[in-house]
Amino acid sequence: MCVIAAFTFIGFAQKEPYSVDGVVDSVWDKYKVQSTQIGGFGESSEGEPAISVDVYDKNDIPKVEKYLENNLSKDDLAQYEINVFSNKGIHY
Repeated sequence: MCVIAAFTFIGFAQKEPYSVDGVVDSVWDKYKVQSTQIGGFGESSEGEPAISVDVYDKNDIPKVEKYLENNLSKDDLAQYEINVFSNKGIHY
């Protein structure tokens, strides 16, 4: 019983603390992503807070949106506009 409790504690202790940056960065590990950005959306960088993800495959758009919805906190989902799109590999 003590061994199970020790492994459980170690698992929780090694888990990184939650952050918006951490969730957005983890998208790179799961999908083919061209870019991600967290910041202002609109005319200036002080616009509405947004999370933007540019995926290579437009078929991944709903998957990435769902992933973000499932992994971001409710407070963050209320704060940030989620914008997932595809420029089909166009580099600027």
